[in-house]
Amino acid sequence: MIFSVFHALISMLSFLSLLILAIAAVQSQPETNSHPSKEFIASKAHRMELLLLDRELCSNLEEYIEELQSKIEVLQGFAEMIRTPLQAAKGREEEFLSNPLHSFRLIRHMHEDWRQLEKFMRQPVGKNQIKFIKEKAKEFPSKEDAEEATEALYRIIRTYDVPGEDLFQGLIDGVRYNGSISAIDFFSLGTLHFQWGEYDKAAQFLSFCLELVEPEYHSVYKVLGFASSEVFLLLARCFVEMDQEEYARRTLMSHPALAEHSEPLLSLFTNTKHAKLSEDLQRALPEDFNQLCRSSHQNKPSRLHCRYNATTSPFLRLAPLRMEELSLDPYIVVYHNVLSDAEIAEIERVGEPLLIRAGLGKKNLNQKYKVRTALGAWMPDDKMDAAGWPVLHRVFRRIRDMTGLIMNDHQFLQLIKYGFGGHYDRHFDFINGSFPITQGDRMATVLFYLSDARHGGSTIFTHLKLRVPAERGKVLFWYNMRGETHDLDTQTLHGACPVIDGTKTVLSCWIHEFDQMFIQPTYHPGGRVFPYSATES
Repeated sequence: MIFSVFHALISMLSFLSLLILAIAAVQSQPETNSHPSKEFIASKAHRMELLLLDRELCSNLEEYIEELQSKIEVLQGFAEMIRTPLQAAKGREEEFLSNPLHSFRLIRHMHEDWRQLEKFMRQPVGKNQIKFIKEKAKEFPSKEDAEEATEALYRIIRTYDVPGEDLFQGLIDGVRYNGSISAIDFFSLGTLHFQWGEYDKAAQFLSFCLELVEPEYHSVYKVLGFASSEVFLLLARCFVEMDQEEYARRTLMSHPALAEHSEPLLSLFTNTKHAKLSEDLQRALPEDFNQLCRSSHQNKPSRLHCRYNATTSPFLRLAPLRMEELSLDPYIVVYHNVLSDAEIAEIERVGEPLLIRAGLGKKNLNQKYKVRTALGAWMPDDKMDAAGWPVLHRVFRRIRDMTGLIMNDHQFLQLIKYGFGGHYDRHFDFINGSFPITQGDRMATVLFYLSDARHGGSTIFTHLKLRVPAERGKVLFWYNMRGETHDLDTQTLHGACPVIDGTKTVLSCWIHEFDQMFIQPTYHPGGRVFPYSATES
């Protein structure tokens, strides 16, 4: 029985090892166009596919266990069959072997049965299940996908100031989520915080990692490549980086395999300080940005009003739009119920197939860029379904009605979709000569919210300490330039908070100054002087 269970355990671990090797093999292969990468962060549909695949793999594992169990039952039957005569012979071997029937059975059994059993034991178990894993491995997330998921959760933790204890309990920014993460998950988060030089946070997460380690799963952890010694080592390094050498020593001494090497390890950690990742690569969001994103922030009460706008176009005299003033300097307003549910659905239907990684600028959408983590698509587009033109024309007409400004014949809209942890750093929408635009700079921005971000995802203006929640049906409109002078307005510095729950989909439109030359002064003979480095929206 012990032999059978041991054999089952070894086979199970071998199966898990093959699963990991299959994943590693796929991740080591260069990406090809035949299998385009999926967007697990920004696309809920792709994450749903991943969840369904995980269920398939679990069912596949259960089938393997059943096959293995069937083999174990045969082995147990054989062990029971040979155990009976052996027990009968115990203590009276001489008498037992005097019986010709027993002697015949023993000789024949030893000659034939064990050889047959060896053949049976050599027969592979779960060939179909292993083949299934290898075939499905190409659909697994890549190493880069896993790193992006860790960074997405890092942004949520950093922006919303989530301590390790709250994360352990599923509490994020005042909302409790019915979910948990594992010891290995905490180790990944601790490793990322360590790499980025946040040693106190890293120590927090590594400590919770050790609390979650379950000794009964030691053999599984080993197959998964997770060793508690690695956690102790990294935790000790965190303490050394924080100049807490005594805590580092205690950490090393508390692990049996590290205790005898604690002093050499301490010396090594002390003499080779960790070089944290540069801030340019880390892209940590500034604290003033983070504070505005949190639910604890409340916009300052103002004397601004909500009213119906019936003046910016003749059409609004017949069907005025409800408008809420958020700021007069700079001018920022919100319109409500501008698009119908059917129009929003049509925009998403037309734009969804065009979505790719959002970058900076229309030509760079396929490049991953840490300043903005989202999917983006420009519309109209040559590949767009022609049936989508009418809804785009209606959107342009609504923009003219709301703003009273002129839209050119070559205007583009940008559809942006943020998944969990998706954000956009602080930036200005005006270009300020970063690259030439024949229509002049972006004098105004119109932002349609096409979905509700149930938690997180607000648009914030840092200089104004203003937070605008992402709510389906709202339209945010503001000027990027000041009044009649058209000087660039630095108070319009804004960004998008990381999404915690749900998906945030927006539609952006930028209105250019030279298109307004017949209704507003737009010529600047001396040019503009601007002290900041502008980032394109």
